[in-house]
Amino acid sequence: MTESSDYTEYTDYSAYSEYTDYPRKKICFAILVHNRSEVLIDLLDNIRCYCPNSSVVLYNGGDDPELCKGVGYPVCPTSRKLYYGVTAIYMLEVMEWLEDIDYSYDVLINLDSDVLFAREGFEQFILNEMKDKEYMGVGTKIPDDDFYCLVQLRQEFNQWIPLLGNEPYRESFNVGQVYSRKLVLRLLHDDQYELLKSNLRDTKSFGVDEIVFVTMVERLGYKLHAYREDVASAIRYRPHFPLDEMVSLVNFQLECSLIHPVFRELKDEARSFIREAMKRKIQLSPDYQERFMEEYLGEMPYLIRRSKYYGKKIEWLAASEDKGLLYWRENQSGRTKDILFGPYAFGSEKIEGLTALESRFGNLEAVCRTGNRLVHYWRDEHTGEWSPSEPFAEGVTGMPAFLESSYGNFEVVAPLKEGGLGHWWRNNDDPMLPWFGPIVFGTEQYDEVILVENNEKQLTAISCKEGKYQYYVRDDHNSWVWYGPYD
Repeated sequence: MTESSDYTEYTDYSAYSEYTDYPRKKICFAILVHNRSEVLIDLLDNIRCYCPNSSVVLYNGGDDPELCKGVGYPVCPTSRKLYYGVTAIYMLEVMEWLEDIDYSYDVLINLDSDVLFAREGFEQFILNEMKDKEYMGVGTKIPDDDFYCLVQLRQEFNQWIPLLGNEPYRESFNVGQVYSRKLVLRLLHDDQYELLKSNLRDTKSFGVDEIVFVTMVERLGYKLHAYREDVASAIRYRPHFPLDEMVSLVNFQLECSLIHPVFRELKDEARSFIREAMKRKIQLSPDYQERFMEEYLGEMPYLIRRSKYYGKKIEWLAASEDKGLLYWRENQSGRTKDILFGPYAFGSEKIEGLTALESRFGNLEAVCRTGNRLVHYWRDEHTGEWSPSEPFAEGVTGMPAFLESSYGNFEVVAPLKEGGLGHWWRNNDDPMLPWFGPIVFGTEQYDEVILVENNEKQLTAISCKEGKYQYYVRDDHNSWVWYGPYD
């Protein structure tokens, strides 16, 4: 029986009825969480968008016992602090816990909190591949003699030989390992289960989960399988994915959906791109909208998570079918059971494109396209009232992009009707808050644009044309010229 710890708010299995009573989902992701709840929430939104038919369970292996509190997903009751590279016990404890509460799934997949999905497709890949398999992993093979995790395990040979026997062992990358429910039950009821559990609890060796589980599976008589290379090529140990590689992957490596690793920083360039592209999909597709909301909220609903609420509440800004904007806020974590308050209606123009952010002033700020003009709205957090600016840009089309730069300025980029992109900015240190621009760059016709700061603190505009992305980079601190496009 799984025991509880101080690392979870759940100590009674009846508390899980909310999750076990849901319609059965074939895929369950087990996520080992270390720190930064805002990054965890970013990943959970990402999974909700691109793997909507999968369930998620969490294991809190970080310093903060309340790290996963309030995010709306079940947390393994034996969660406790685990140390870098020595985390294998987590997966076994998750397996045991899910059986204790009779959690329904067909396949269990090991993820870390520095993964993201770049698109849909992973669920169907898993279900197709696992029709006749019990185990699958990335790079499954006999390890090289100098494989670091094997070298580490050899330092504890005396405790592992009774369980694994003699070499050769097998290896499989930790992230993405897939276990069928049948295999999980076999592991949990094996005669050597207690030895496996005690060894994983006591080991000090780095990365034994990349050897022990896959070797145990093979020793139990199951055939091992590796991911197809076109899918596995985006799952690696290092380096972290930079923006240029992420854009290329989204454009050209269409079979790649699960990406590892991505820096655990909300403002990381690659993470920001994937998040903003996801938000744009939600805005433009009713199918994606249904994954986040139970009712119609308006046209082009834009998802907002604010640091003010530690990312645990969702707010929405949407365009009215007639004129103006609709603002909604949520009272909890963003699960579909939570209550939406709204709409608060404001504005008198027909809105044809919109984006929003939380500014350093503590306000919600929005940039909206009405006709061929851009207007800035902001919400006073004390009164709750929204106020518009005069139009600050014209000649625009499509969806604008909006961010607050590390310099403190508001930065806006939008496609131009005559082709190319226009860049406007507002000096937030000037009491008059003046807008400047446009600086025009590029010549092609674009449908939409995403704006991020790259990891060198340079503005980067990622434009979309017929489903393909190109990006431009501003030479900040030097010429301030926009260079590109790159793809």
